[in-house]
Amino acid sequence: MQVQEKVLVSDFDGTMTELDFFRVALSRLPPRAAAPWERYEQGVLSHFDALALIFSRMRVSQQELAAIMVEMRLEIGLAAAVDRLKQAGWPLVIASAGCDYYIERILFRASVNAEIYANPGIFIPGTGLIMKRQPESPFYGAEAGIDKAALVRSYLDRGDDTAFAGDGRPDLAPALLVPPERRFARGWLADELEIRSERFVRFERWRDIAGYLCGGAA
Repeated sequence: MQVQEKVLVSDFDGTMTELDFFRVALSRLPPRAAAPWERYEQGVLSHFDALALIFSRMRVSQQELAAIMVEMRLEIGLAAAVDRLKQAGWPLVIASAGCDYYIERILFRASVNAEIYANPGIFIPGTGLIMKRQPESPFYGAEAGIDKAALVRSYLDRGDDTAFAGDGRPDLAPALLVPPERRFARGWLADELEIRSERFVRFERWRDIAGYLCGGAA
């Protein structure tokens, strides 16, 4: 009998960190810089376009960018939690509608290895973080650049025991695909699931997910 594979798909900004990259970036920009995000919330701009506009207006140095990444406050003990999950057969896959530029660097500094699906980008000091679409990706989506639901569905279709963790609007569709006991949420996502009377597991610390999936305290 074939052993069922497992996988944890997790959002990054606001899920594995305390703050989203774009919100920290906005704290260093003029108030009007938040207009693209407001237009996204009004349904005028796509999620991708809103973030891309904000990122492109970041006139910061390499050192200032590094400070923004620190200010996001990555989950304490993340490397240990990821290792624990892997030892229990739960590899981590990160699905983010943000940019791989900062995600890769944050995880590298934290000694965390994970498969990452995020929008590609390059940082040019004094010019901005230029995020690009990747339509050739099998998990491309016009709204957010990354279609997280398509990624989650690919694991479900092959019969994997699939868990999902997230906190924001792009996380709703993928969260609804997995069973309630494999659905981890906080923030906007948790509130929306409650409004819809959908069952889920609320988490405060990302490492609590490791404790839940591994059958013990974090």
